[in-house]
Amino acid sequence: MSITTLLSAGALRDVKPATVTARQLAAFRAFARERGELLDHDDEDPLVACNFEARACPWSLASICALFDYDEGVIAVVEEAQFRGLNVRFDRDDATRSISLRVASTPDGSDRQSRAARGLGIAST
Repeated sequence: MSITTLLSAGALRDVKPATVTARQLAAFRAFARERGELLDHDDEDPLVACNFEARACPWSLASICALFDYDEGVIAVVEEAQFRGLNVRFDRDDATRSISLRVASTPDGSDRQSRAARGLGIAST
């Protein structure tokens, strides 16, 4: 059994969220889905499709950033997430209709571990 813990020192606020386009987000979703790494929401509903977490650690920085035209903000977010072993989070702001990419507070692979635990009948707390 593995136990995942998270220690936060407030460093996640150091990297500003990056703004991405809907086309870039769709390209990332297709990329992650092809590799079986899209977490939880494999939904085409526009509201759900813009608000989710995904793993960034399994792939090279270059392969992810190519999907976002090597945007400096995206590079900073993905690099920080990979360095800290965390997921990335996509969020849509309904007021501005912009989509942001930020470092999540969820450890990389923690969703995969909780899904495996559910499959084995182990309750998570």
